[in-house]
Amino acid sequence: MSEEIDKVVDEYLDKFIASDLVLIKIKDEIYPINTLKRIFLERIKERELQQITSYIFLQELYLEKI
Repeated sequence: MSEEIDKVVDEYLDKFIASDLVLIKIKDEIYPINTLKRIFLERIKERELQQITSYIFLQELYLEKI
């Protein structure tokens, strides 16, 4: 499952980086938002993406370019 979720997170990150969007809400029906947020933050750190963050606000998961 770890490789699966890593692949999903990388796809989200790659699409977000390639877009002009500054903020997106992640709605994934398969993985819990707390798990996704943790993996997003790990992958952001591993990939040294300093202008992107992930957080939960009002029970919704977001990716934001800061």
